[in-house]
Amino acid sequence: MSRPGSPISLVRFGAFGVDLRAGELRKDGRRIRLQEQPFQILTLLLERPGEAVSREDLRQKLWPTDTFVDFDHGLNSAVARLRGALNDSAERPKYVETVGRRGYRFIGTISEQMEAAMPHVSGPARAAERLAQTKADRKSLALFIGFAVIAITTTSGIYLASNRSHSHAAGKTINSVAVLPFEMATANPQTESLADGITESAIDHLSRLGNLKVTSLRSVLRYQGRRVDPKQVGQDLGVQSVMIGKIDFQGARMVVLAELIDTSDGTHIWGEQYDRKVSDVLSVQEEIAREIANKLEVRLSTQQAKMLTKRYTENVEAWQTYLLGRYYWNQRSPENLRRSVTYFQQSLDHDPLNALAYAGLADSYFVLAVSGNMSPPEAIAKGRAAALRALQLDDSLAEAHTSLAQITAVNDHDWEAAEKEYKRALELRPSYSTGHHYYATFLMSMGRHGEALHEMEQAQKLDPLSPIIATFIGRAHYFAGRNRDSIAQYKKILASDPNFLVARTYLIQSEEQAGDFQEALHQAQAFASQTAAGDSQIRKLRLAWQADGERGYWKEMLRQRLRQRGGMGGRASTSDLELAAIYARLGDNEHAFPLLERAFDEHDLYVLNLKVDPLWAKLHGDARYDDLLRRLR
Repeated sequence: MSRPGSPISLVRFGAFGVDLRAGELRKDGRRIRLQEQPFQILTLLLERPGEAVSREDLRQKLWPTDTFVDFDHGLNSAVARLRGALNDSAERPKYVETVGRRGYRFIGTISEQMEAAMPHVSGPARAAERLAQTKADRKSLALFIGFAVIAITTTSGIYLASNRSHSHAAGKTINSVAVLPFEMATANPQTESLADGITESAIDHLSRLGNLKVTSLRSVLRYQGRRVDPKQVGQDLGVQSVMIGKIDFQGARMVVLAELIDTSDGTHIWGEQYDRKVSDVLSVQEEIAREIANKLEVRLSTQQAKMLTKRYTENVEAWQTYLLGRYYWNQRSPENLRRSVTYFQQSLDHDPLNALAYAGLADSYFVLAVSGNMSPPEAIAKGRAAALRALQLDDSLAEAHTSLAQITAVNDHDWEAAEKEYKRALELRPSYSTGHHYYATFLMSMGRHGEALHEMEQAQKLDPLSPIIATFIGRAHYFAGRNRDSIAQYKKILASDPNFLVARTYLIQSEEQAGDFQEALHQAQAFASQTAAGDSQIRKLRLAWQADGERGYWKEMLRQRLRQRGGMGGRASTSDLELAAIYARLGDNEHAFPLLERAFDEHDLYVLNLKVDPLWAKLHGDARYDDLLRRLR
């Protein structure tokens, strides 16, 4: 070995050659792709073969003190990438050995060294030069969003070739991933919404790939702000890999750290730290997109590669306000739904051709309509117009096809056209959990129970921690006549989340259907304790049931609902369909049918379940019921 400080240019060991001046690693003469930080770690180890190089030495030389990064993650990721390039492993190292928790040591046999006339410039020095040239050019936090999305999508569908680490042998594929919420160095409402937006954008891009299972945003948000164990996340979500990341701004530059981790053993599959000028974001996207296409060539069609890197707008403000709209849409409260509409409209003010913003509007208006928080005719009309405009601009948007399907089913009762839109949405985006969920509810209404349960199970695979999807698996059992299975499902949900009132509401209905009014009242009491519902109402229901059984229960329920409707709440407090259902339970068809007719005329969403919901059983055989079913078809 040459003396320390000797200007070595080329080092050979095994089948590998390292050109220190050119910054290249080769195997049998073929260049091996290796990012700068892993290469510099190799350089430092080769300078001191057989000696331990401490983690602190590596930190000082590779990460300047003013650079924000999670050092442990960054170093672990860089070493994992180095080992992958060398086809090495931590368990049975041939070249890079871990020395306790102190650092690393090069243990390979160096066969040849060549000296150069001039010493090479180190990677950290070159990085420092580039950083020194960075100018203050930051316009908005949102500038980095598209870049971050593209950065993390470089991992999607990765084929782990033979030059990966020992634990990822040739031929192993990663076909499922969960993108966990990005952590922001500075926590405030704006950065939180942007971080959620970045995460959702990444999920959106990845879920358009038919050969990759991508966990939905709702499930991954459970891990926001928490330290996670990748193995546990893999078990929770049923995925082979998880993406974690951090983002920070330092003056005029942004630092994005992204890592992909194998959940089977916690090893790092891929990782990168991006330190770029904020103003260079848009041009950097194309550079990284080309790298994506190279990495995913085996897995992706040309069309899929285009979809993965597609930009829906070139306007930064349009993109930022769209992401804020999605952030508030995911909150689902009436106030936040209205706020999402405002942000989607602002996005369109910045870019009238942003198809995603129109799709967001369609989603928001539909939920506002069916939740009764906006006049249904007005909301449906606006939602339809937004969905059609989105598809006019970009027919590949699964969200817009799904919203149009919902509107076509609920408002038009055109089953064939609606199903065509559902299927098109899932063809475009197989990992769209909401699409599977909504299609399943449509299939439930059609009485296609096996297909409905299958679609709900698909939705749950993509969104395993979603309580609403778990609840609708219970609904699928209920409509199929498996009421006991539905009760078991709701109780399972409430055991893990006692405050999820949707499941408790449906549990009460299933217990009523089963004739177990004592348990229904018990659940109603629990519901009342969690809401503003009065205990006196529950007591009156209990007394009525004890005095007159099932009929007494429903008569008291009717009195309470009519009282609410006659008060300040009006029709908004109790729908025509709710009253019709109580009359039907009492066998009072003469009062039930006029209310049903009005609900039908006003396109009440739940009219669609008239054929399959057992609460209408006492109407069967009445010609008016048959006529309603005929008109529904």
